[in-house]
Order: sequence, then structure tokens, then C-alpha cells
Amino acid sequence: MSSAESNRRVWVVIAASFVLGMAVALAVYLLWMSRAANLSAAVLVVCPPFILSYAIAAAPDSAFAVVLGVGTIIFANGCLYAGVAAGIYAAVTMLATRGKNN
Repeated sequence: MSSAESNRRVWVVIAASFVLGMAVALAVYLLWMSRAANLSAAVLVVCPPFILSYAIAAAPDSAFAVVLGVGTIIFANGCLYAGVAAGIYAAVTMLATRGKNN
């Protein structure tokens, strides 16, 4: 496998994970807004940045506060998913390379 192909794969994994993380955070936010259920503990497992929702009051002062808070949660979850995916990709690549050399 060439270096360029490897670089392309890792960027695809990171980009896909970032988008997945943002989608999960958006879904969590929409669930929170619909007040479907009190899922605080379960939500924090799939979207740890959701803890920032406690910084947004029940009745925020302005729409800007909501946009800023939700945008931060969505972006942070995307970065978290991308970082975890990059780490897993590096570990799997290292183990696969080590397996081929033995």
C-alpha cells in the first residue's frame, strides 16, 4: 500500500467520523429540544460534549446563546469522534503491519 493511499484512507475515516459525530450531536440536541425523555446519562455516553447543555439555561437570554452553545456541542462531538477514529485507525494499522511482518 502506498503512502498516498494510506493518507487518503485516514482522511476519509476522519472526515466520515467527524460528520457522524456532528449528526449524533444534532440528533441528541433535537431529542433534548423535543423533551422526549430525560436521557441525560445515556446521552452523555454517545455525546460527552452534551454536558455543556447545562450551561444553556432552561430559558436562555438570547437566541445567540443557544446557537453558540449548540454549535459548540455539535463541533466538539465531531472533533471527539474524529480523534477517536484516528486513534483506532492508527492502532489497527500498526497491528496489521506488525502481523504482516511476523
